[in-house]
Amino acid sequence: MWPFGKSTEKRLQEALKEQRLTAPLDLNVDVKNNTAVVAGEVPNDRYGGLITAIANGINGIEKVDVTGLRVAANAPAATDTMAEEDPSAQAKAAYAKIRGESSLANNPLDVLQKGSTVVLRGAVDSQEEFNKAKSLADAVEGVTDVDTSGLQVIQNASKLNTTDDDGDIVYTVESGDTLSHIALNYYGDAGRSSYMKIAEANGLDDPNKIQVGQKLKIPGTTAGPDAHLV
Repeated sequence: MWPFGKSTEKRLQEALKEQRLTAPLDLNVDVKNNTAVVAGEVPNDRYGGLITAIANGINGIEKVDVTGLRVAANAPAATDTMAEEDPSAQAKAAYAKIRGESSLANNPLDVLQKGSTVVLRGAVDSQEEFNKAKSLADAVEGVTDVDTSGLQVIQNASKLNTTDDDGDIVYTVESGDTLSHIALNYYGDAGRSSYMKIAEANGLDDPNKIQVGQKLKIPGTTAGPDAHLV
């Protein structure tokens, strides 16, 4: 996953669809003011904690509101593994370790879990930080594997990780920046459709006219760096 290629809301939606227990649920997800609001029917009241744990592993989410969840009237008794153990325990522990490491604290990282595998997605500034994040997750009790296929090394990744109240990325223009260069940093592509997404999201009539100090909202896109945005 390209770390800046999808909005916070989209990444949470995908994380819920990838978790075995939440995948079948028809949940409504909204992210505003760094708060994830999740509503819909769940099989039992344990799901609030699970959904909260998943959301807390998504970069850009600071609070989780699950008051809109309701237990379905015809829901069966809890007979799955969630009745016996926390299916997100390793992800929570790995997240705490990674965020507690000063060199990793500000990187755009999502920490998720599939079975006993911790999944790291996003970006870090260096190979050293990559290895550190993997090592911390791997050291958590109960973790059998660490999936880093969605974790990339991107120069200045932590600097690029500035979010607004909706959890979306905001970039402050520096001297020498062009919109195409900014698009390349975030989307892995400097093509017209990439930089015009930024221009349109910020009401720029002329994409060639940006000013130092100007704050630009970076809209999410479902495409990644290998996609051809032309």
